[in-house]
Amino acid sequence: MFLSHLKVLDLGSYVAGPATATVLSDFGADVVKVEPLTGDPYRTLLGGILAEYPNFFWDHDARNKRSLAIDFTTEAGRDAIERLIRRSDVVITNYRPELLKRLRFTYADVREINDRVIYGQVNSYGLKGPDANRTGFDATAWWARSGLMDHVRRPLSPHALSAPGMGDHPTSMALFGGIMAALYRRERTGEGAHVHTSLLANGAWAHSMMIQGAIVGFDHSERREAGETRAAPLATMYETADGRTILLSILNHAKEWPKFAAVLGHPEWAQDARFQDQVARYQHREELHALIAAAFESDTAAAWRDKLDRAGITYSLAQRMSEVIGDEQLHANDILTEVEPGDHFYAYTVNSPIWIDDTEKRTPHLAPTIGEHTREVLGEIGFSAEQVQQMLVGGIARQHDDT
Repeated sequence: MFLSHLKVLDLGSYVAGPATATVLSDFGADVVKVEPLTGDPYRTLLGGILAEYPNFFWDHDARNKRSLAIDFTTEAGRDAIERLIRRSDVVITNYRPELLKRLRFTYADVREINDRVIYGQVNSYGLKGPDANRTGFDATAWWARSGLMDHVRRPLSPHALSAPGMGDHPTSMALFGGIMAALYRRERTGEGAHVHTSLLANGAWAHSMMIQGAIVGFDHSERREAGETRAAPLATMYETADGRTILLSILNHAKEWPKFAAVLGHPEWAQDARFQDQVARYQHREELHALIAAAFESDTAAAWRDKLDRAGITYSLAQRMSEVIGDEQLHANDILTEVEPGDHFYAYTVNSPIWIDDTEKRTPHLAPTIGEHTREVLGEIGFSAEQVQQMLVGGIARQHDDT
């Protein structure tokens, strides 16, 4: 694996920063996850669900890592983290800037210890401005603050919550890309780097087409109407006879409109003066939408999928989770990838979304228990067995088999 030489220190919590380390680990990097003695609070995010199910949030984002549970506010704990920084190629954190300053783990602090380090940082709202230290998560900074939350709802309908990690994981990929660029730069210059991004920046990037429109005055957010979904009949949602939703995305009208009209059982629509070209279809969009909606309501989703597939129409069914995990395309492309064999609940996990031909990715290993590798990691950075034992007994560090 081409990153097997890389040593990464995961000095973060929850998702956006640590998930970046997970992607690096997929390509072979040795990632040490630093946790408080009670564990990363992300471990308990699922709450009461954990009484019935395995910790699937944690197990996904902490795979492949080694856990060091330590109190780094103590002198010995601080020493351990500094030793880890000294040997690390990459340090990743998503702590708030003011907390990093208080802990003396800012980029300036870390660079004093290791001037070749690539310091990857993500926070909620960016490193400058009045909200630089504002607490946030992807739901608040990526989803709500960027305008995505307001834009994607159906007109005049209530806002919807984002899916868990919906903004964290794309943000982690942005940080991954920045870290890889900085590593390439270090190969050429020998210099370390401070790479940073934010949930807000990534939310704005995800929503950038409409934000760019708003900059020039194209902002319909205060003038949205219930019939808005009918404005583009060939690029909107329709309900089938069995209550499923099909999303059309026909952008190449010249190629697909005649075929689509035939699929609906009305080839004559392609020659109808109301619908014969894109301008006419827009002028008669309400009529066209009503006709298409009535057609879709006449048959089941399975039947429509067969017809649309055979005609090569661009669309998708709004899949349910049970369909997603059984989707042949996800399995064929290693998007759902097999995990290492063992006594656990998972056959598959979601792979990181990058592949390089002729480059091996790690078979995902199980996420660690709290402090599972504490003795191992402390030994690697020069602490004697006696010193490690003193740290464990003194409540400075925790090994998973110690109470």
